[in-house]
Amino acid sequence: MKTNKTTHLITALLAVIITACAQTNTTKEKKQVTEMRPIDKLYSNIQPLQHKSMPQYFIEADQIGCFYELYVNGRMVFNLFEQVGLMGHTTCINDAILKSGEQEVTVKLYPLGQTEVERFDTFTKNAKIKIEVTKWDKALEDKPNSKEYENYDDHVATFNIPNTEGKNNSIRIKGLPYYEHTFTFYAEVSYEVTGWSESQDLTKMDQKQLKNEVVAFHNNLSDVIYNQDEAKWVELVKNRELEFLKSEAYNDVNEKSIKDRRRKFKQVFDSSFKRKVPLDKYEMIFGGNGRIVALKSLIDKGYGAFSHGYEKTYNDGRKRKIRSYEYIYLHKPKGSNKLEIIR
Repeated sequence: MKTNKTTHLITALLAVIITACAQTNTTKEKKQVTEMRPIDKLYSNIQPLQHKSMPQYFIEADQIGCFYELYVNGRMVFNLFEQVGLMGHTTCINDAILKSGEQEVTVKLYPLGQTEVERFDTFTKNAKIKIEVTKWDKALEDKPNSKEYENYDDHVATFNIPNTEGKNNSIRIKGLPYYEHTFTFYAEVSYEVTGWSESQDLTKMDQKQLKNEVVAFHNNLSDVIYNQDEAKWVELVKNRELEFLKSEAYNDVNEKSIKDRRRKFKQVFDSSFKRKVPLDKYEMIFGGNGRIVALKSLIDKGYGAFSHGYEKTYNDGRKRKIRSYEYIYLHKPKGSNKLEIIR
């Protein structure tokens, strides 16, 4: 009888312990859910868009004998200031496309400057660039064996410098110290974002006052990143990120570009190394018909004036302390006198 009583007592105690453990685990799970970090929360509860067509637009440039910057609708999307000879790249530009319609591409060309051999302050006869705008329909990823997939035409526009196809439309840059040209293409997308379309024209503001506001905004952003205040940072970039997610990935949070983006953000706020860096000497540049403004570095060509230091972790596990440069595009929404991040 004593043995039975002891057995029952042990069994009862075990039941209490198991129940307590289960409740503890449930509490921990609930706590983990409620304590989802701000960056993850930003991308949560978002359903992918399911349109019949979901075009993604890309820009690619092949150049030799020159450096360049590419802008789409006034926003820089790519630049090259490295002496690497002929080089090509492909960059998605949906983030600069707010809605269907005519889009502007501006190419700014610069001579090579000082090379290992000699200095080039103007373009030589060999300087050239070919720019192509292409597209891909994300909706076709689910139809790899369809005729629509096989026959898809990805060409949108091509532009060449120099262009000698017609005597009245020839473009020759030999001997010039700088060259800029704008051309357009038509884009049809299945989304529409507000972006800076309804924002105030910042070029009409007092420029000294605007400069002070822009610099103050960047200094505050630098403090937020240095203090690793992830929640505050998410508050500052929320509109930018949600529009980026919608335009570039059609709200597909599992797309590689989005996963890589989130991973990079988390590394900044998880980094054991952090460094606050003063703004480079800069110039204010405007885009979007004067509705967006950014600070362009006058020290490091091709970079924004804003930067910060953190420890980057590579896919193979290697870690490296880096200085990350960023173009931060600011705007003042309609009815507001406060600068906000829009790209």
